[in-house]
Amino acid sequence: MPPDLPHHYDEKELLRLVAGGDEDSFRVLFEKYQDKVFKVACKYLKSASLAEEVVQDVFIKLWFQKETLTGIDYFSTWLQTLARNHIIDFMRKLDVRSAADRQWAYNAGQEENTTDHKIRNAQYEQLVEKALGELSDQQRAVYKLAKEQGLTYDQIGEVLSLSPLTVKTHMQRALRSIRDFLKRHGEVYLLLLLMGK
Repeated sequence: MPPDLPHHYDEKELLRLVAGGDEDSFRVLFEKYQDKVFKVACKYLKSASLAEEVVQDVFIKLWFQKETLTGIDYFSTWLQTLARNHIIDFMRKLDVRSAADRQWAYNAGQEENTTDHKIRNAQYEQLVEKALGELSDQQRAVYKLAKEQGLTYDQIGEVLSLSPLTVKTHMQRALRSIRDFLKRHGEVYLLLLLMGK
């Protein structure tokens, strides 16, 4: 915990520190809320591994939007909205859009569609795409099948005619390459923390 935060820290102060790029404060925020995001994602995706990916992606996006945190009055609600939107997008990629819409219908809220939000999301997507561009063709194929289609290593092996062990090796190398890429672009702690899990 950051030295200037008491044990019972003030969340507004914590958000201010995260907004300023303080990595220790971000870790406190991550550790406090990761389980909540995981449980919600697991409930709808019915998969612990996919839920872990959602946690990673949500907190990566949070880091990219950290400058806006000081203007948030109810962080838990804001994070729930961020997680909800990401889970819906994730489920759409898994071709279950209608199920996602039904699951979240009771909790419908206006999605954040500000220009800043769109710009940050675009920057995030561009950075990830650049990182994927540095992978080998095989690594990129494995990563996309796992992350975008939610296939298991066995299923990916069948698609690419590879053994599950080879698929796992390609995935590990792909993640390592992406971590290194994002580390070179200044997001050091974030990727070590989230993608290194």
